[in-house]
Amino acid sequence: MAEQHNELATKKGLDQLKQELIVKIDVNAEKIDANTTSISRLTAQVIENHEDIGKMLTREEHKKDYNELLRGQDEMMVVLLRIDQERAATNARIDRVESDIQELKSR
Repeated sequence: MAEQHNELATKKGLDQLKQELIVKIDVNAEKIDANTTSISRLTAQVIENHEDIGKMLTREEHKKDYNELLRGQDEMMVVLLRIDQERAATNARIDRVESDIQELKSR
């Protein structure tokens, strides 16, 4: 059978173990602090992104705005066509009046 050695922990050995554990705890605390800072920055960025996304137009809002823009342009085209027709009618009337004036002058 294998022989077991039960060594009694000495005060010096316990103090050395305590120091090693303190060093490891300090190293881990630094890592935790660094991670906490990174997590805080990421959390702030996520919140900012969430707010920005909330301000963006949805696809339906965009479609609605675009359709409203097109409807306005259609209305403007109707007005422009009427103005163009009135201009053509006015020019024709002016031509007839000028023709009548020339005819009256030639008498």
